[in-house]
Amino acid sequence: MKRTYLISDLVWIGFAAIVCWGGLKLGFGTFHQPLAGFMPFLSGLILGLLALVDLVSGAITHWKGEKADNEIWANIHWGKLLLTLALLFIYTAFFNTLGFIIATILLLLFLYRVMEPRPWWMVVIASVVTTGLFYLGFKVGLDSQLPGGFLGF
Repeated sequence: MKRTYLISDLVWIGFAAIVCWGGLKLGFGTFHQPLAGFMPFLSGLILGLLALVDLVSGAITHWKGEKADNEIWANIHWGKLLLTLALLFIYTAFFNTLGFIIATILLLLFLYRVMEPRPWWMVVIASVVTTGLFYLGFKVGLDSQLPGGFLGF
């Protein structure tokens, strides 16, 4: 299992390095006038640092309390995983048509209900509130352009 953690951390560090390199190729800019590569570079930097911290902490503790690979993969619900993956593809396919609000509420209804079954009233409230918070954050706070869909909102 130690090898699994080591390989995983090294893959994430490598991916982070590629993202940082791509961000630098796009142009970093300054903190006051960022260019297109600013966010990718910072995201890659944070990802790389987190993977490095995980690698160092695992090496220091020698990955104590580790599980065998077969124990980790034993409790995965493959049906839920594949269904969620399919739904994410459907979400992206209908995102512009349905619009941000409707598509996201439908996605969250499914995820909240199927992944960890809760009562319907709780699922509906959580989906609407979560979508509303994301809408406020992206549309109002960041002034992002979100698709309105066929209803226009």
